[in-house]
This record gives sequence, C-alpha cells and structure tokens, in this order.
Amino acid sequence: MTTPGRTCPRRYRTQPDALAGAADVTAEIIYVVGGLYGNVAALAAVQTRAEQEREAGRPAPVFVFNGDFNWFNATTDAFRAINEAVFDHWTLQGNVEAELGAPTPGAGCGCAYPDSVSDERVDASNRIMERLQAVARQGPDWTDALADPPLQLTAEVGSACIGIIHSDPDRLAGWGLAVKQMPPPGTTPPNVARWFRAAEVDGFACTHTCLPHLQDFTVDGTRRLVVNNGAAGMPNFRGGRTGAITRISTQAAPFDVLYDTTLKDVHCEAVGVECTPADWLTWFEETWPPGPPAWTNYRNRLLDGPAHIRADAIRLQRDS
Repeated sequence: MTTPGRTCPRRYRTQPDALAGAADVTAEIIYVVGGLYGNVAALAAVQTRAEQEREAGRPAPVFVFNGDFNWFNATTDAFRAINEAVFDHWTLQGNVEAELGAPTPGAGCGCAYPDSVSDERVDASNRIMERLQAVARQGPDWTDALADPPLQLTAEVGSACIGIIHSDPDRLAGWGLAVKQMPPPGTTPPNVARWFRAAEVDGFACTHTCLPHLQDFTVDGTRRLVVNNGAAGMPNFRGGRTGAITRISTQAAPFDVLYDTTLKDVHCEAVGVECTPADWLTWFEETWPPGPPAWTNYRNRLLDGPAHIRADAIRLQRDS
C-alpha cells in the first residue's frame, strides 16, 4: 500500500555512476540554489549576491537551481515569474517539479516523507501540490517545461568535481543526505563511500531535506564533502530569516558567509540570502490564508526559523 506524500516513485530512482565522466558545467563560481520554494524575494536576494560578485570584479556566477524552485508560488503571476527566471539558468527537477510536470498517481507531493514527519504535515503538503498542479496546467507548455530538466548533473570548479543532485544519489526524493541521517563527524558509512566511488566526484551538493549542513568524509584516503544548502526560500536557523545557497568557487566570496570550508583548491560556502522581507510575508499571507495547508505548515518557520542552529550545520572533521 502506498501513502501519498510518503511514496518515492520508481521513476525517481537515480544512478550515482551517471555522474561519473565529463562535467556538464564548468565555471569559476557556481551558485547551487536548492529549495527556492517559489519565493520571489529569495530569488531577488540571490541575484543581488551575484551583482555583488560582479561589483567585486568576479565573473558572473553560474546558477544551478537543483529542484523545488516551486512551492509557495500558487498564483499564475507568481508561477510565471519564478519559472521564467529560473529557466534562464541550469535547472534540475526536484520532486515538486516532477509532480508538476508529470504527476505520478498516488505520489501526492512526491516528498517521500519519513515516518518522523506527521500525517497532518504530509497531508498539507499534498494539498499544496494539488493547488500548484492546477496552476501549472493553466500556462502554455508549463508542464512540459517542468518535466524536461535532468535529475542530476556534474560540475567542474577548479580541480574539484561536484555532483549536483536534488536529494541523495540513489533517489530524487531520498533522505540519505539529511542532517539527521549523517554519522558522527570523522566517520564514513558504507553507503556514503559507495556513492562517492560510483559517482567519482569530490563532493555532492544537495537540498530537499530543508535543513542545511556541511560534512566531510574520507573515502579511499581522499577527503570528500557533502554540502546541503537546506532551503534558499525559507529561513534555515532558529530565530533567523535567512535562506541559504551553496557557493562553490576558486575564490572566496567577497562578502560574509554563514560558514565554509575548502575542498582541493575550491571554496565551498553557505551564503545567506534574505528570504522573508515584510512585503513578501504580506503576499504569502494573502496567498495562503490562516489554516492549512501552507499557513499551518510553514508560517512559524518563515517568521522564526526551524529548530536548527548554525553549530548543527557545521559537521567537519577536527583537522579539516
């Protein structure tokens, strides 16, 4: 028996070894923008960061939207604004885009929520998806465009090879790289070693699970890295209103970052983006009035952040 919102459809399966080989993208600076969640204010903040790079004499960052760039944008105008902007860049499907482009019977929102997530929250997410699907059907070729992006890609920055995925290397909606699934720093479980060996990458950049973290591993004597940006379009830390993206570059950012490390000759940084200014919160409350689904599920996080602090996100080995 399948439960909508908890099921991971068969077509969501991915192969980590598909990341091995020639890079799809080569750049000096890449912004991995996961979990934009239809937030136009967060998108503007990401674009502002790119402008700060240019003002500092850096090359224009290459944007990779690695899924779930739709969610709160459940009006025709907001849906158009997000997707027209995002499709000017590299995009990957997340489970949201997969279920907007070609809905899977019985999948609901496609999030494949674990048992730790309440039935009420899962049901609310399914209802958000139903509303979004109705909006997606209104636009010219919107569903076709959302079904078209790949599920993963490989990027080359400096001497580092990065596998950019939505969730984990085995599934589009997997939870294997969620912070709650991570082992103690300094240890490398067999499944993580298997992923790195198969993909032949130095790092994985992912999102999906909504809480950010940065953790390194040793595989075959070589340091590897997982960087999960949490969400660009929602606050990531308790008491804050800052979304996060992953910046991967041969040069350090020309602005303050949330936390960072280096991998080979590359800087891997969590960059904060303002995601809940007052005017956007007003729009959210008009679009999703009090009660389920979105108000109940997300308003507290949008105002006060999740129960996650920055120290929870930094999971590096002591000698890194």
